[in-house]
Amino acid sequence: MQGTVQGAPPAGARLSVWSEGAAGAAGLELSSVPLSDGPFDLPLPDAAPASRVQYPLRPEGIGWPGVIGDVKVSSPVQTSDLGFYVYVDTNGNARRDANEPLQSAFPEVQRQPVVTVWVSGDVKVTAGRGFELKLKSGWNTFTVELGRVANALAYKGQPISLRVQR
Repeated sequence: MQGTVQGAPPAGARLSVWSEGAAGAAGLELSSVPLSDGPFDLPLPDAAPASRVQYPLRPEGIGWPGVIGDVKVSSPVQTSDLGFYVYVDTNGNARRDANEPLQSAFPEVQRQPVVTVWVSGDVKVTAGRGFELKLKSGWNTFTVELGRVANALAYKGQPISLRVQR
């Protein structure tokens, strides 16, 4: 993924992606890059996330933007969400240590949330307000156009704007 960060990141900041378990907490760092003023280029993982951060995809456990109402999942699959975080690498070792707090970061394309999720098999997710999404086995990245309906659209490499929670 390529894009820019809104605001000036602190010195020594790194942008990282993490596999998230069922509770939504960062579970395993998969990739990170140094972050400074200007653009970033963050490689996403190819391999499946570790089994310890996989969990069954259930309607009540989906927290993606635009997924509300009567949520349905077409078949049982394992899943893991990808979360974006920023941290200050205080010791310069290019990985997060326990004393380096994570700050949530929210990727967007033209104010539309970007979601990346891994699934163990093909599955279709439907929900209220017209939300419908077909996921293929492996990593899937999509944007959600929010309005009267919630349209899930395939991510096509558009530049990402990253908003960091302070």
